Amino acid sequence: MNESGSERLAIGRIRTSHGVRGDLKAVSYSGETDHFVRLSELVLSDGGHEKVFRVERVHEMGGGLLIKLHGLDSPEEARLYAGWEILVDRRDASPLGDGEYYFADLCKCDAVKDGKRLGKILAVCEGGGGDMLEIQVPSGKRFFVPFRKEFVGGIDIERREVEIEADWLLQ
Repeated sequence: MNESGSERLAIGRIRTSHGVRGDLKAVSYSGETDHFVRLSELVLSDGGHEKVFRVERVHEMGGGLLIKLHGLDSPEEARLYAGWEILVDRRDASPLGDGEYYFADLCKCDAVKDGKRLGKILAVCEGGGGDMLEIQVPSGKRFFVPFRKEFVGGIDIERREVEIEADWLLQ
């Protein structure tokens, strides 16, 4: 949540600087880019620090995005933000279609198997073969479950439940 009480969502990540004017190369988490072009402001976060920037311009470039932020005027300044996440208010994120959800919403869900609560989803992490759900069970142990149809069944954001198909979590 930010100061105004609206929730922020991570919509992308800064890759590196580009050119001599302080532009940033970025990638969209959703693959969608239209919502980036409409941004007037965004927040960059490294997980511990956040900085608000006014957006000067955004355009697509080679499957990614090129973003110019007010106050970043050199490649040296821009490079300081490589790896930082791009956060926006939920209303400025890519609109959801039917059956779609934000990863942030999964982190509010319980992991369930056959109606039995297994634990809480803590995070969605990048793994070598794709995304992983980090689940903490009541004992405090944490497990990573591949976020693939063989391991994850139905997702019900309204009920805050994600069905886990991985029997090994029960052991």
